[in-house]
Amino acid sequence: MSLKIKIAARLKAKAAGVNLSQKRIDAIVLKAEKGLTDESDDTAIDANLDAINDLTPFTEIASLDDHQRAKDKKIADDKEAARLKAIEEGKTPEVELPGDAPEWMKAFMTAQAAQTKALQDQIASFGQKEVATTRREQFIKSMDGTSKEYQAKELKRFDRISFKDDADFTGFLEDVKEDHAGAIQDEANAGLGKDQPAGGAGGNATKQKVASKEELDAIMNSI
Repeated sequence: MSLKIKIAARLKAKAAGVNLSQKRIDAIVLKAEKGLTDESDDTAIDANLDAINDLTPFTEIASLDDHQRAKDKKIADDKEAARLKAIEEGKTPEVELPGDAPEWMKAFMTAQAAQTKALQDQIASFGQKEVATTRREQFIKSMDGTSKEYQAKELKRFDRISFKDDADFTGFLEDVKEDHAGAIQDEANAGLGKDQPAGGAGGNATKQKVASKEELDAIMNSI
């Protein structure tokens, strides 16, 4: 077993329950190697680890690591939130690159991000148009039985409405059901008025009897 592996094993045993990062473990092992060889026993290794712990307690190192992890996570979360907000507002998110990255790479990555954003916007636009078309078709279907004039008027009104989501649209369809039914009834009533018999109110006109061919022949022969 190599010296590094033995020191790491002893460190984990002595600092059990202490949340040391792998980077910290590697650094402590590197320090504890001084003055030791592959033949060094656990007692010698423990002596070096104890000396390091006296100078910088492992618990304090772990606490610093926890703080740094929390800080790094917050920075990453803030960057992601800013990226999502930029997308939501229609802006191109900033591209994260190392500080020593050449200018041509920064320009290239920025252009790539802008192209990606434009493509995402185009896809979203297609989806919105498809939803709008589907909703319009459903609204037209809901007006079955109404006149063309009524439908034309209602479609003009519909095309000016913006719906928050599917639930908002479904509620609108329910609200206009009575409007459509009322229009159908009004049109039916208007049609009945036009078809009323000319014999007077209530349609009780006196019907005239139409003579048959035989009766007409008999009349003509008697003249």
